[in-house]
Amino acid sequence: MDGMQGAQLSWWLIGAYLALMLGVGLWFRRRVRSVEDMAVAGRHSGVWLIAFSVAATWINGTTLIGISALGADFGLDAYWSGGSFMLGTIWIAYFIIPRLWETGVITIPELFGRCFGPRHRIVSLLLVILRDMGVTAGTIGALTLVTTAVLGISVAESLLLWLGVTSVYVFLGGMWAVMATDAIQFFIILAGSIAVLVAGLAAAGGLGELSADLDPALIDIFGRAGVTQVLAWIVIGLAITGAYQGLIQRGFAARSADVARRGFLYGGVIASIWYMTPPLIGIVARTIYGPDLAAEDAFVTLAFGAAGDELASLVVVCVLAASMSTLSSTINTIASNFTLDLYTRFIAPTASAARQLWVYRLNVLLVGALAAVLYLALPLLIELFWIGGRIMGASVAPSLIGIVLFPSLRQAPRTVMAAMLIGAAVQTVWQTFGAIREVGAVVIIWELDPILVGLPLTILILWIGARLETRTGGRNAAA
Repeated sequence: MDGMQGAQLSWWLIGAYLALMLGVGLWFRRRVRSVEDMAVAGRHSGVWLIAFSVAATWINGTTLIGISALGADFGLDAYWSGGSFMLGTIWIAYFIIPRLWETGVITIPELFGRCFGPRHRIVSLLLVILRDMGVTAGTIGALTLVTTAVLGISVAESLLLWLGVTSVYVFLGGMWAVMATDAIQFFIILAGSIAVLVAGLAAAGGLGELSADLDPALIDIFGRAGVTQVLAWIVIGLAITGAYQGLIQRGFAARSADVARRGFLYGGVIASIWYMTPPLIGIVARTIYGPDLAAEDAFVTLAFGAAGDELASLVVVCVLAASMSTLSSTINTIASNFTLDLYTRFIAPTASAARQLWVYRLNVLLVGALAAVLYLALPLLIELFWIGGRIMGASVAPSLIGIVLFPSLRQAPRTVMAAMLIGAAVQTVWQTFGAIREVGAVVIIWELDPILVGLPLTILILWIGARLETRTGGRNAAA
């Protein structure tokens, strides 16, 4: 960590970046006149704005720091902890996003409510928020980990600074500001992360020298984590992506179903290629600094150990950009849930458009505060993504995919409710009492990952239940 302490950070560059984010929020404030503008940018976004926003949403501070840590611990295995989400993104680009766009909904719980009624809307809302709050808290953790170590400020000061800036520009510009800043942040992230990897390779003496010192286990794609755990990471990625509302709302922001499809496809392909970067950073750091390097410090140590002052400044801004792109997205998404699925639907259905807009903006501030509390309670970066993610991925996600692709399931409300409740319950119980093989720096390694139990069970419930319920319904109608 000595390199970090000695780095002369260019504060003006950090200040300029933060000022740019706030400026974007102020610029787009004039476009925000309704809740729809806040939540889905008035449904006017183009292909590349969506593509860069999708990529930036997946490329965040937690993946930079967390998956670099996984790379240091488990080598190329770590790719699947992020790359599998990209496979899911490419798949839903073709089969899910265009169909969802055509429904005209703004939130995922809204679709469940439209299909089945208020009880399904409430249950799906709770499960979706559980996932997105975990993402928000994990992203705050990535920001805090870097800024407390590098900038020399306290945890409380870090939370106030980054949550303050992010909340303000989301408060002002909603999804317009989120997507515009995502596009800017994408290129900053790309430049900074690749610069760290190149600098690390140079510090290692080049590829030849690195290969000579490399632990062979780190380049095994199914190495130390084991085939079962890697399979679980892939399944987690596929399942969570299917109902990741912070991501899916970018599709709702498109000006047409085809624009939504192409935006997701391009964004998924771009991000799937980039996702090799964090594991490689972790591997290079482990090789240079040895097995005693704390895995969670791999990214920061390599960045400031191999970088000069100018590159160090770029790295700091890169981490800020990576984290703030996802943080702004999830804060905005959860605020839309609180506003549309709770306030407007159940508390004040007759509220004026102006009042709904102000409630939405106040919810932006509330969500940020709640996520900070959650991070302080459980500071495991990647596991924060996956605790709620597994529950949502084994309950809401298969149910959502099912009602989009299979019309018969839309006629089976009891089956869908049972699948969501049982899937969530099994995941919760298994994550509480399941056998743990190892607690890593940023994740838990399970003897049998909970997702490999909960998701197959939920799919089985949906399949059998829909057949029985629709058959019974058909008999009753005939009678």
